[in-house]
Amino acid sequence: MSTLILLTAVFVLTAAFSFVVAGRDTPNAVALPIASGALTPANAVAMTALMRMVGAVMGVSTIQFFAAEFVALVPSGNTGLSITAVGVAVALAWAIFTWWRGVAVSSSHALTASITGGAVAVSLFNTEHLSWPDLSPISMGIIISLFASPILAMLVAWLLTIPVTWFAKDTAPHRVSYAARGTLAIGAAANALGHGVQYGQRIYIVLLMSIAAADVEPFPTWIMAASVVLLLGVGSILTAWRVNYTLARRITILDPLHSAIASSTSALLLLVGSFMLHIPLSSSLTTVAAITGAGTAQNNGVVRWVQVLRLMSYFFATVIICAAVAFAAVGAITALT
Repeated sequence: MSTLILLTAVFVLTAAFSFVVAGRDTPNAVALPIASGALTPANAVAMTALMRMVGAVMGVSTIQFFAAEFVALVPSGNTGLSITAVGVAVALAWAIFTWWRGVAVSSSHALTASITGGAVAVSLFNTEHLSWPDLSPISMGIIISLFASPILAMLVAWLLTIPVTWFAKDTAPHRVSYAARGTLAIGAAANALGHGVQYGQRIYIVLLMSIAAADVEPFPTWIMAASVVLLLGVGSILTAWRVNYTLARRITILDPLHSAIASSTSALLLLVGSFMLHIPLSSSLTTVAAITGAGTAQNNGVVRWVQVLRLMSYFFATVIICAAVAFAAVGAITALT
């Protein structure tokens, strides 16, 4: 298959992935504000699209912190393009499947695991271009995201309820709800910003990596960056209301105060992870964990642990299934060529 066809396939698949992920992950920012009445659905989606685009611009500008770990995975030439095309296709299929199932999962983990699985297959069966030092940064990033970030999100959300509820105990309930809804609106904007930063970086890396592997004349970087920004913004209109219901109702039902705590916790972790720690974090994972932590602390809240365990199983299955499918697909392609 010619280099141009493979490069075109990568671009088309990446555009589709960006568009779908923007829609399916919108509930991470808007589910709680809409359920609590802080924002109308139309206002929430419009705000998310705008802040996600701002975040994508910021993410592209800080690309250097995340590029190295991906570049080592993909060799030059059609082999590298095949790894990337299969990886994005697998991540896209998983995103659509989990959207249909109404499940919140990490599309960034799906993309990372898929490309890594394909790269390992090529390294084992063909090029031997990878070593453990090449894989360890990505492995550590996935481990931190899957284990440390949900524990931290649950703990922070739970601990925040102690001082917040103490300060609010002598305040009229309607004033507490009003302030909480205002905080929820701000938290939704911050969550959308953090999501845009995280995905702006990853999608832009995939495009740069593909162009480098194809060894073609450089595309104007501003065109690629603008495309990423627009796709993430426009894709926000494809809101996944089944995922929205899962986050707002199936885990637990939070009052406005605890919803504000959960939303603020998720936004805080995303922004700190992006700009201070420079590590990849999943907005879906931090949102689910923060809702669980706030729900546990809410006096009249009942956390449906069956739903929490179901969602956590999907987070782990995302890494395993996407890596395995991409490994098998790229391995088969390598064996046939």
